[in-house]
Amino acid sequence: MKSCPTCNSSDGIREIIYGMPDGPVDEDRYAIGGCCVSDNDPTLKCIECGWKGEFKKSTYDEKKVIHMVKLESTEGMSDSDIDEYAKKLWGKLTNDGKGWNDNGDSKS
Repeated sequence: MKSCPTCNSSDGIREIIYGMPDGPVDEDRYAIGGCCVSDNDPTLKCIECGWKGEFKKSTYDEKKVIHMVKLESTEGMSDSDIDEYAKKLWGKLTNDGKGWNDNGDSKS
């Protein structure tokens, strides 16, 4: 089991159960999350410090690329100029459906 990213407890992490349990809950494995369930509820809780979250699955072989664009100042731009600028930025970020190379550069 992984340790808590906040308090580093190795035995405080519990899987969160949402909804109404049909019987007693094994408190050594689970924490009660409440009756309301949404799409972005945390899946883990530390009973030592109260941290809630989840651990991302990652491997060292997996390459993570973050695409960034340099922003210009929109001060003094008209609404239509800002709209055009936003469309241009969106095109750069999405590369208009052309995709990205493995090195993070946009495909031509």
